[in-house]
Amino acid sequence: MRIPMILRLLLAAVASVALAWPALAGSLVFVVNQDDATVSVIDTATDTVAATISVGFAPAGIAASRDGTTLFVTHPERGLISVIDARARKVTRSLHVGGTPFGIAVGQADNLFVGDWNNSVVSVIDPLSGARLRKIAVGQSPAGIVTSPTGTLVVVANRESNSVSVLNATTFSVAATLPVGEAPFALAISPDATRIYVANVRSSNLSVLSTETLQPVGEVEVGAMPYGVTTTMDGANVLVANQSAGMVSVIDARDLKVIGKHKVGRFPEGLGATEDGTKAYVANWFSGDVSVLDAKTGEELKRIKTGGGARALVVVGWDEAQHAGARTSAASRH
Repeated sequence: MRIPMILRLLLAAVASVALAWPALAGSLVFVVNQDDATVSVIDTATDTVAATISVGFAPAGIAASRDGTTLFVTHPERGLISVIDARARKVTRSLHVGGTPFGIAVGQADNLFVGDWNNSVVSVIDPLSGARLRKIAVGQSPAGIVTSPTGTLVVVANRESNSVSVLNATTFSVAATLPVGEAPFALAISPDATRIYVANVRSSNLSVLSTETLQPVGEVEVGAMPYGVTTTMDGANVLVANQSAGMVSVIDARDLKVIGKHKVGRFPEGLGATEDGTKAYVANWFSGDVSVLDAKTGEELKRIKTGGGARALVVVGWDEAQHAGARTSAASRH
């Protein structure tokens, strides 16, 4: 496949700064509890719930601003996004965007990339005013959305089109559309921004794509109905939440082999890993809790009760000044 010049320049920019993640002293995990209409705040130092934030009806996806001080939660059935002050731990305002906002990610200029599940578009939203800056046509039923570490690359899982759309966060355009497995949902980009990992629900596998060549690198069979995926900070391991199996698969990123499978809560979905590389967290939808995992082995260390319908989460790493970088899971299942 011939790579367009604008995408070549974009990928070069991503590669040149992708490793410049901030040094962080600790992390918080913000968990969307869909049934309870709340967001739980987990302190990773103690692995306890530090706060619970009430949000609007049926929250779905969550993303953090690039400095980690603001959280954005989508509500597909209300056509709006709740804006949370991460320090004050409360909703400060709502953005009325219309449609069925579901997956959400934050780009390099802090613009929001929001998937509209029913209308097969991604809207670029100004995070302050809520104004729509651009509407980008993508595949059918856009689900998970992720950005590269620098926010220059945005990837969208098109669940009913069996594809992913690669977007340029600067020009607000589609750089490429790539075929993957059946019903792609969750996504992760490697810390060095060279790979895209796509969890395919119906084919029960993980598609691995190269951002440099826009070609498949490999395909890994995982457990039934994978709905969440993340990588460790060093990129050595990929963790996949297999919903029907109630397990997390651990994949060696170098040879793309499953090196472990571990039982977690019921119907696991959203996944995220801490910046120090020691732990990962998975939201368990049916058991209303979060499993704390050893990031290297995938073994469950602890179970934390959060709220009904725990489905999506974002891990935010905080320094002493309470500024951060964020690693997010894809939105919960629609």
